[in-house]
Amino acid sequence: MEREQVFISYSHKDKVWLDKLRTMLKPMIRNQKIFVWDDTKIQAGAKWKEEIEQALARASVAVLMVSPDFLASDFIADHELPPLLDAARKEGVKIIWIPITYCLYDETEIGEYQAVYNPKQPLDTLNPADLNKALVKICKEIKTAVTESSQNP
Repeated sequence: MEREQVFISYSHKDKVWLDKLRTMLKPMIRNQKIFVWDDTKIQAGAKWKEEIEQALARASVAVLMVSPDFLASDFIADHELPPLLDAARKEGVKIIWIPITYCLYDETEIGEYQAVYNPKQPLDTLNPADLNKALVKICKEIKTAVTESSQNP
């Protein structure tokens, strides 16, 4: 299976942050510069776990929206992070993690990866203008990672 999409991993308690990121990414998605998958794409009646496993297998870039709720999620810790981190080590999947709020990321494997934005200034600490500026930077980093992964399959 070809790795050609962005997989967004987030806690459902942080859905407002997913919405902000997807809104900022929308021009790139519309222009088909990037293909983004998150679990909101799972249709009613679908086998959700299989859908997630297939999306994980297609990810060339993984975006982790890191917060205390993200780190507390057993599903993320047991079913999403292991295959993503393994694919990062073995297949070059790019890990992009976004500090949403202050949390103990450094107590996890995520702390080994460079954050896309300064963890000492998580997104929830920013005023609206700085938040939009940060989201633009993050989206451009995601696009760069996708471009690099498509050039180095």
